[in-house]
Amino acid sequence: MRNEPPTPGGHGKTVFSLAALLFILLASPGCVSLPGAGRVVNPVVTGKPVAMDNLLVTVTSLAADSEAEKTLFGEALVSGLKETRLFVSVAGNPADLEAGDGVKISVAITVLKKVTDNARAWTGALAGRARLTVRVTITDLKSGQPIEAFIAEGQSGASAYAGTTDEAVQQAVQPIVAEVLKLNAQTGQ
Repeated sequence: MRNEPPTPGGHGKTVFSLAALLFILLASPGCVSLPGAGRVVNPVVTGKPVAMDNLLVTVTSLAADSEAEKTLFGEALVSGLKETRLFVSVAGNPADLEAGDGVKISVAITVLKKVTDNARAWTGALAGRARLTVRVTITDLKSGQPIEAFIAEGQSGASAYAGTTDEAVQQAVQPIVAEVLKLNAQTGQ
């Protein structure tokens, strides 16, 4: 093997090629979902759909220091379901439900990465993205029989500069509402 001296300008081509490759990899979306988009992971229907006149929403959390997020999530989910105007009553308190059949939507926050308004203002992109993962179990309101279980996720912002925990909550609520509407459509058949 000979040790040949490098030719002038040889490294420039390599650097340019690597920069072009990096640009292409970063610019192409690939197979990932859009950042911030909420999604449902692996829904499993475990029982027969029932009449969904009443929806009871309960939220618990396995994440530490998440009381505010539990309340925010519960209110956002109740509001999102009420906006559809397809159910007789939707509430977080059993006493607020009308008489009749329905389902209980139990949400457990399993992963919570908070980004507050203050963190976003002070650290900008270094605050990162808020992220939320919840485990959802839908059961018959009267019998407690399981109907469906799935994981829903939400993430804030299309870039690291945007979004807080509130946005991640909204992104996680949207696919839950869509899944409940799909289940409701199955009961109407």
